[in-house]
Amino acid sequence: MTKKKLLIITLILSIGSSFACINEYRTLLTGEVVYTDPSSGKVWNREIDTLKLINKSEELLAAYKRSDSLEYYSDYAATLTYLGEYQKAKKIYEEIEQIKPNLYTTASNLGTIYELMGKPDAALTWIKKSIELNPESHKGSEWIHIKILEYKLSKSANIKTSILGLDFGNSKIPTNLNNYDLEKLKDHIWHQLRERTAFVKPRNIIVGNLYFDLGNILAQIRDVEAALESYEAAREYGFESELMNDRISEFKSLAKKAERTEATIGFVKQNTMTVLFIAFGGFVLFIIFVIWIIKRKRKM
Repeated sequence: MTKKKLLIITLILSIGSSFACINEYRTLLTGEVVYTDPSSGKVWNREIDTLKLINKSEELLAAYKRSDSLEYYSDYAATLTYLGEYQKAKKIYEEIEQIKPNLYTTASNLGTIYELMGKPDAALTWIKKSIELNPESHKGSEWIHIKILEYKLSKSANIKTSILGLDFGNSKIPTNLNNYDLEKLKDHIWHQLRERTAFVKPRNIIVGNLYFDLGNILAQIRDVEAALESYEAAREYGFESELMNDRISEFKSLAKKAERTEATIGFVKQNTMTVLFIAFGGFVLFIIFVIWIIKRKRKM
């Protein structure tokens, strides 16, 4: 490798690393303003490239016909699911179940397909089976999927409260009343939202409910700005509650402190010499005043 090429690669890496360390002023629930790596409160939705999926499905089907491999057949059904061909995908997974029963992938994907087809009872049966086959599936977060399906089947469930059964109090500031593992909860909800929003777009009040819980968690382990992003996503998906509105108002008030602090520090940075001159001038005037007082007392 020439020195010129090495220099170019080093420059690119240094530029990349400089963008990876962007910090921002963020506000904690205590009102303290910190300068830290910002956290996002909204999951980036995975966009489905229809044309790419169609080509992939054709390739997988051809590979299955060449090899008779159930892995190719299963992946072919998965692409059909993303393309919205639920009935066709369901038949393939049922066929795979007959040929080779008790595969985790079959149970999990059948559960998802039945839910997308509006059959939460059948979906619940298959998702429970998938958890039995692989308890650590989806990073151990499939208990959330169970809770969602149970909510859909419940006649008396209240969408204004947490579908997951979480309780962070009723005050403007959420608190961890039950000593949840908040980091773990955040990871589980984040993972489930990322999976779900690939299929479910606004408005969907269940997704909104999950975002409200995520906001309550992020407020406690990250900052109010991240929580506000989650609350706004909850609204985007159609979730509304007086408690969330109260918390949005409270957090926006707290966040203003961060804006004022950032503006003050920015002003000081841009006018360092002016600030130093004013400070030095004030110090000189103070010394002159003290000397004047001392001389006056001596004369008396």
